[in-house]
Amino acid sequence: MDPLLHSLFRPLQVNGSDPSTYYIEQKPSATLKAYVACYWESGPANRVVEGNLAASYEDTALLSLPQEETMERVLPDGCTDILLEYDPVNKRQELSYCGTFTQPFVSARQAGSETRIFAVRFFPGGAHYFHGMPTHLFTGGNYRLEDLWPESIAVIGERILEAQNFNERVRIMDEYLNQLLLRQRTNDCDLMKNLLHRIFMSGGSVGVKELAEREAISERQINRKFGQWIGISPKKFSEVVRFQSVLHSIQSGGGLDWTEMALKHSFFDQAHLIRDFRRFYGDSPLTAAKNLRKLSDFYNTRPEASAILKI
Repeated sequence: MDPLLHSLFRPLQVNGSDPSTYYIEQKPSATLKAYVACYWESGPANRVVEGNLAASYEDTALLSLPQEETMERVLPDGCTDILLEYDPVNKRQELSYCGTFTQPFVSARQAGSETRIFAVRFFPGGAHYFHGMPTHLFTGGNYRLEDLWPESIAVIGERILEAQNFNERVRIMDEYLNQLLLRQRTNDCDLMKNLLHRIFMSGGSVGVKELAEREAISERQINRKFGQWIGISPKKFSEVVRFQSVLHSIQSGGGLDWTEMALKHSFFDQAHLIRDFRRFYGDSPLTAAKNLRKLSDFYNTRPEASAILKI
């Protein structure tokens, strides 16, 4: 992958809007920027997050709120994630790999749970450089990391469990991925770079037939490459990119003219936009406009408060 692609596609999520939880992010080292979108962590905000300079909530009054079951909407973004769920109190952890998904879902956290999630969010196509397996094998699922990762990651999991803060966890994982990248033999793929560049530049509106014609290859070859690197078809991935482009337009604020937005993002009409948007958000664009008011990571910059609705 090419780190320059990141400037063309910056997927939005709705993390960090619930005051009973914290959500923080950090960018990878320069050598990993082509493959890793970010490192992130979330957990209960019932205590100050130790040593985290990038904590989402600086007001300690928020950190002492009583906990109830919380739910956060997770949106399709074309990325895959390594997830390390850990309980720093009871010293338990579970490592998994979440493949690409094309439907929204809700992540629930039980009241009183000390479980936190430390994760690596791979840029679309980035994880394939590390596991070397067809990414479509993991689409829509969550799998035990020990069963598929090319190098034993259990030791890294133990070190992360013992780490004192988020920054230290990031350092441990970043060093591990840098070492693994040097040992892997997955070849670079200029074709995938070109295809992703065309899709991102079009905001997801370019068709597979046009992609094939511009790259002088068959549609079958494009579908095979996307299954190997991204995990979903180029058509579905383009739909996710277009959905994310609409999210950016909504998040940017100002007046919301749905007919104008439909034309801007190459939908047939307003009804087509709303119907397509519901597939990926689980609700209407108007609800998204209300929700996209407090987003905490470096992709999401709006400061106002919002609520996350159960799908």
